Amino acid sequence: MIIDLILLILGLLGLIIASYSDIKTTEIPDWLSYSLIISGFSLRMLHTIVNKDITYTSTALITFGIFFLVSNLMYYTKQWGGGDTKLLMAVSVIFATYPQNILDFFSPKLDNFYFPITIFINILLVGAIYSFMFIIYSSLKHKKEFLKEYKKYLEHTKNPRKVILVLSILLIILAFVMGSILTKIFLFAGAVSILVFLYIWIFVKSVEKSCMYTLISPSKLLEGDWLTKDIYYKNKLILKKPEYGVTKKDILILKKYKIKNVEIKKGLVFTPSFIIGTLTALIFGNPINYLF
Repeated sequence: MIIDLILLILGLLGLIIASYSDIKTTEIPDWLSYSLIISGFSLRMLHTIVNKDITYTSTALITFGIFFLVSNLMYYTKQWGGGDTKLLMAVSVIFATYPQNILDFFSPKLDNFYFPITIFINILLVGAIYSFMFIIYSSLKHKKEFLKEYKKYLEHTKNPRKVILVLSILLIILAFVMGSILTKIFLFAGAVSILVFLYIWIFVKSVEKSCMYTLISPSKLLEGDWLTKDIYYKNKLILKKPEYGVTKKDILILKKYKIKNVEIKKGLVFTPSFIIGTLTALIFGNPINYLF
C-alpha cells in the first residue's frame, strides 16, 4: 500500500531528525512528535475512508493508548525524558502496523501482537547495549574523576557490602548442602547475582557522579533539565529540586535571584536507540523469537 510506504518514510525521517536534534541540542522538539502523531492518524484515517478498512485506524488508536501509558510510566519513573516519551507515542501511531511493502525485501520474525511492542523490545535491547557502551566510554574518558568517585562509593557502602558478602557466602554454603541440582543452581546464581549487581550499581553511580553532573548557568537551562539538589539564596530555599525536571517558571525564579550556576544531571542521548531499534524491528522482527 502507498500509505504504508509514506508512513515508513515519514517515520524514519522523523526519527533521523529527532536523533540529530537530540545529539546537537539534547532536546527533541515537541512539534516533531506532535506532527508525527497528527500525520500518522490523518494518513490512517484517509486509508480507512477510501478503503473502508477500520482496523488500519483502530489499531493505531489502540497502540497509541497502550504506549501513552507505557511512555508515561517510563517518564514518571525517571527512565526517560519528556522528548523520548512523546516520540514513543508518535512511533506507536506511525508504525502501528507493519509496512507490508517491505516484506518483499525482509523476512522478520513477527508476533501476533501489535508491532509497536516489537519496536519497543528492540529499543530497550539496543538502548541497554548503547547505555553500557556509553558508561564504559565515559569511565575511560574521565578516568581520574571516575576513580575518585568510585573510591568514595566503596567507602560509603562498606557496611552494606559486608552484609551482602555474608549473605552471598551463606547462599553458596546452602547451595552445597541442598540436594536438588536445580536448587543448587538457583542459590549459587542468586549469590553471584547480588554481588555482581551491587558492584554494577556502584560503578554506574560513580560514572553518573563523575561524568554526568555539571554546573550550568540558569540562562542555559532547558525545560526538563534535572537539578541535583535544592537551590538556596542567602540560606533561604527558593527552589526545591523538581521531581520531573525544571519548568520555565523554575528557570525564571533562578534568573530572578541571579543564581550564577546550578548543578544538573545530564541525561544520556537516547534517541539513536529509537531509530536503530525501529530498523532492527523492521528487518529482523522480535529478537526474542530467535531464541526459540
